[in-house]
Amino acid sequence: MARYGKSQSAIEFMTTYSFVVIILISSILVVFFLVSSTRTDIGAQCTGYGSVSCSQVSIYSGRGSSFSLVTMVVDNGQNAPIEVSNVIVSYREVAYTGICAPERLLQGEEAVCLAKINKGFVIGKAVQGYFSINADYCNSQLVNLNTCNESVSYAGSFYAYSQPFQTPIYSVIAEAGNYTTQLPQYSSSPYLPTKYRTVNDGDWVPSTKGNSFTYAFATTGTSGDYLGSPSSQFPQSLYYLNSNAVSCSPPYNTTLSMASTGIYLDYPTSVTFNAFADNAIAAWYQASGSSTWNSIYGNSGWGISPGFGPASNTVTLDSGLYTVEVEWANTCGPGIQAFQVSGNGVFG
Repeated sequence: MARYGKSQSAIEFMTTYSFVVIILISSILVVFFLVSSTRTDIGAQCTGYGSVSCSQVSIYSGRGSSFSLVTMVVDNGQNAPIEVSNVIVSYREVAYTGICAPERLLQGEEAVCLAKINKGFVIGKAVQGYFSINADYCNSQLVNLNTCNESVSYAGSFYAYSQPFQTPIYSVIAEAGNYTTQLPQYSSSPYLPTKYRTVNDGDWVPSTKGNSFTYAFATTGTSGDYLGSPSSQFPQSLYYLNSNAVSCSPPYNTTLSMASTGIYLDYPTSVTFNAFADNAIAAWYQASGSSTWNSIYGNSGWGISPGFGPASNTVTLDSGLYTVEVEWANTCGPGIQAFQVSGNGVFG
């Protein structure tokens, strides 16, 4: 009887604790499942704590890489323009200075910001940090850089998962103009209209060449493959670019569209800029921390000729961050806009 009682007790002990172990394992699996589901559902998010908000964030990196790139799309939600100086991205209390393009933002307009972190992440790694946008506040909707002299800073936070290096994010801006000459004339910097607007944000598409970024837009009546990329309809409404938006009579009413982005060069390299446009085009680059714009296609700024392009120029640049601005003018009828940045060690 004693042996029977001990056996019975052992069986009861094992049965009871087996259930406890099963329940414990099940609980762990449920928690793991919920955490995994939450991680997937959260996704990338960024938040601005002031009048400049953040709508998109991405972390580009890779196993074995010595750096990562943080890209953000920020929006000026206040009723006055700002002139952006830079973006500061902080990760684990280390600050990194980056760039934003375009630099001038009216109410409701967006910029793409790019910063380099001196740390590589495993793909899928959750990365959390903070950012601040440094700018000059303009006290009027009439954009005059002489009045943009009040220094301001806008802070925020971001959370995203590292993904493989991809092509840059860009902003496309459009304006309908009424100029007394066919195109605004300038030679030392990009033309910045006072009533332009962002009409699209997205990723550049990879071209047929390695280490290059390409996009191609076309209005109604134009299609084909330009610079290795098939053209797609101009983002949002064609109102900004086709002949329905402008008059072909004097004083040469025209439309102007711009594309802005940031690129990073991991080491000094030769960067090739290819363009294809059927009207006029101007393209510029500016090194981070510099106030000097450099014309890609000559000191005159614009290349003016119907059927202009393709045009190509190769420039040797030092390592670091660069802002790239591309501008097209379309007077009447269908238009083509294609641009490509390529070179070894070029990232976006």
